[in-house]
Amino acid sequence: MFYNRKIAIVYKSKYGCTMKYAGWLAIKLDADLYEISDVGRWDLLKYKTIIFGSPIYNSRIYLLDYLLEKYKMIKNKNLILYCVSLNLQNRKDIIDYNFEDKEIKDKIKFFFLGGSINYGKLTKVDKIRLKKGLKKRLSFDTVNLQKNISTDKSDKHAIKPIINYVLEKNR
Repeated sequence: MFYNRKIAIVYKSKYGCTMKYAGWLAIKLDADLYEISDVGRWDLLKYKTIIFGSPIYNSRIYLLDYLLEKYKMIKNKNLILYCVSLNLQNRKDIIDYNFEDKEIKDKIKFFFLGGSINYGKLTKVDKIRLKKGLKKRLSFDTVNLQKNISTDKSDKHAIKPIINYVLEKNR
């Protein structure tokens, strides 16, 4: 389907949910898939469309430093960033918090996808950060976290808007 169009998916995942979305997108778009540590210095230049996948932790996009470092080199590409979280944060606030440069905010197409969490598998530092963050947000079910119950809001169908956007841009 995309044999004449080059699409790369570059992701960074800490607990696996972002990687799951990256795999689903790679299959649907016939894209090359890279974990961030596997991307060489010049690999991204050969692609027309680059989809970045990153979890959000404490309002910070996990892949942010990499994306900002590479931006000048890839700014002429079709850039997409999907962010994975439990949607505890306002989307506009997340973008504004992470990206000060208006050019970058206007150039990148953002998508937000539901994440997952298994409290029992979090590192001690992540548990502390999560609890601290939850004190500010009463809408999240803290009872489940206290019982070490997993929450999974990932959804294979949630990638459809990303696929539609890529198809439209690659016509």
